[in-house]
Amino acid sequence: MAISGTGWIKREEFMLFADVAETPATPSWELLGEKVEDMSLAMNPNVTTVTDITGNVTTSLDKYEKQTDVSPMRAKRDSKFFAILYDIVKEEKTLSDVERTFLCVNVFDSIEKEGKTVYAAWTQKAVVAVQSYGGNTEGLDIPFNLHWFGKKTYGTFDPATKTFTADI
Repeated sequence: MAISGTGWIKREEFMLFADVAETPATPSWELLGEKVEDMSLAMNPNVTTVTDITGNVTTSLDKYEKQTDVSPMRAKRDSKFFAILYDIVKEEKTLSDVERTFLCVNVFDSIEKEGKTVYAAWTQKAVVAVQSYGGNTEGLDIPFNLHWFGKKTYGTFDPATKTFTADI
C-alpha cells in the first residue's frame, strides 16, 4: 500500500463500517458516522511507570484497550445497523450477542489492483455497548461504544463493490 500525495489527511479518509449481514458467511458493510462530528479509535494505552530503589525510572506499555465512542447516533429507519442497536436495547442483549465485526478503511492509503483503486483496511471484532436510548427533540438517539478485541485481519477494501479482501 502507499500513502500518496501531500498535505493534510481529511478525517473522512478514515471510514468505519459495520457488518450488518444476517449471516456471517457474506458480510454486508454499512458506513457509520452520518451526523456524527467526532468518532475516533481511542487507543487507551496501558502504560506503567516504576521507579526502583536506585531512582531509575522504567516505563512500559503492555497493551491497548481500544474503544470507539459513537455519539450522537441518530436512529434512521433504513439503517440495518440501527435495527441491530434497537434489538440490543429491546432484548437487553449481552455477551456474544453484542459482538459484531467492523471494517476500518484508510482511503489515504491506496493501490491500483486489477485496474481498480483499493484501500488499505482491516476487520476486527468489537463488543457493542449501547449507552442510552432516547434523546432530545432532534431525533431518537442511541449512542454506543465499541470495545475492540481479538486480532485484526488486514487486507483491502474495494469501494465499488463494498468488498473486503483479506491479505494472504
